[in-house]
This record gives sequence, C-alpha cells and structure tokens, in this order.
Amino acid sequence: MQSLSDKVVVITGASKGIGAGIAETLASENPRLVLVARKKADLQKVADRLDLPKKQVAIVPADVSKTAGMRKIVNTAYRKFGRVDIFINNAGVGIMKPIVEMTEKEYDLTMNTNLKSIFLSFKEVIPKMQEQGGGQIINVSSMAAKQGVPGLAAYAASKAGLNILADSVGGEVRNDRIKISTLAPASTETGFGSTGGKKRPSSSAAKKLTVTEVAEAVLFMARQNDNAWVSMADIRPLLKKK
Repeated sequence: MQSLSDKVVVITGASKGIGAGIAETLASENPRLVLVARKKADLQKVADRLDLPKKQVAIVPADVSKTAGMRKIVNTAYRKFGRVDIFINNAGVGIMKPIVEMTEKEYDLTMNTNLKSIFLSFKEVIPKMQEQGGGQIINVSSMAAKQGVPGLAAYAASKAGLNILADSVGGEVRNDRIKISTLAPASTETGFGSTGGKKRPSSSAAKKLTVTEVAEAVLFMARQNDNAWVSMADIRPLLKKK
C-alpha cells in the first residue's frame, strides 16, 4: 500500500461529521490537506485540531454545488500545493421528510449538494489530473442508494445517481491512471439526517458505524497502490446480539 506522506488531499464537507473524521484520520499519514466547507470558522476549528504543521493545511470556504465554488477549491489546491493527488467528495445534505412535504428548494439543495457537486468536481479536477499523470477521486455515498429509506427519498436518489455517475466516469478515465472509487456507509453516528425535518429514526437491530470506522475505510481506499482500484465498497455494522 502507498504512503500518503506529502500527498495533496482535498476533503469536502470537512467541518464536521465524517469529513472532519477523515481529516483527523488522514492527518496521521502526514499529507497536505485542503479542507472545504461553507463556513471558514468551522474549518479553522478542525484545522487547529490536526497534528500537522500549519503550512500543510489549507482551508477553503466554498459552495461545492456552484461552478465558482468548485473552481475555487481546485485552483486553491494547485496554487498552494501544486497538485491534487486525492479528491474526497464527502459534502452531503439529508432532509428527513416525506416526498410530498419536501419543497422544491429542499429537493434542489439535496440534488445540487449530493450529485451536482460530484459532476462539478469531475469537470474541474479530472483535466488537471490528466495533465499531472493520474490521481484518485473518492466519493462518500450511502447504503440508502441501494435500498431506499422512507423519508429520505431525495437523499437516496441523489446517492444512487452519484454511484452510477462515478462508476461511468471511472471507466472513462481509468486509462489516464485516474481512479474513481465510491464508499457507501450504513447509518453513522453523526447529526446527519435531521436538516430541515425530523430526526432519522434509529434501528434497534443494528449499531451505527462510528465516524472513525468510516474514516478508516476511506484511508484504506486512499492507500491502495496505483494498480489497485476499489470501484465501490459498502461498510455496515454488525448486528447486535439479542
């Protein structure tokens, strides 16, 4: 497996939850990190917790659902560090509502954040990775994309779209030494799933994954050798013993 030392890694949605966990887990590998989220102050709190020299961490407040925001992210990474080795699409929105109660604005927010942002990242970073001779894009999806979740229909649809988009584009760029991988975690212990609606009901039949468990799976994918490609992987907790 390859070392991440001095690799340039971009993480979107890095101010909390899984994104912050990925940053903290990867920091032990001595990479150069570009942390992305909407709020600069929240990103700074994560950056301050990392066991990395300040010169190895850049924070970029940006909206990943806008072309200008994604371009700002990629351009900042290349201006500061000269390349992007790994781009982690983690930013996501989940609104817990029956579809008939969801507003058009909420639906658009979900699709733009969870799916359109993936398209925009591909548009901005793939040409640069082609020029530099390769790279890796890791997308954080969800098990909801495969089975659907009542009350999270738009979220599940956006993640299903992410899966097929990433898999299709992965085939387009594999000969350019660019790997596009997708990780689909089951329910994870974050505050996710309560934005704009009711809290997501928990299941008594299974534990939730921890943020660290998901982050370690991302680390495993990131450390794969250039010739090893994990196209799509699920991660789920063990059932509780009754």
